[in-house]
Amino acid sequence: MTAATLRPEQRDEPMISGGTVAYRVYLGDRWVGWVGDGREWKGWRYGGRRWFACWREGGDEWARWNTGLEHGTRTSALAALVAQIETASA
Repeated sequence: MTAATLRPEQRDEPMISGGTVAYRVYLGDRWVGWVGDGREWKGWRYGGRRWFACWREGGDEWARWNTGLEHGTRTSALAALVAQIETASA
């Protein structure tokens, strides 16, 4: 499969999960989803940065698949997304 690339997405306001960083994920020229950060709600403030991956292509109204804030690094979130797409394409 083609290597995945990340393109930063400008964020003017924090995302609903408390994150501020989002990347569009491409496989070649094909947009396949998002990788972004968030901070889990602890009941009184947000915790440490975590990363999510979301498979959502052009025309999709909803994500086909997502991880939630379960990754400690952006790289592992990206790897999970690529693995899910490869599995579904096999």
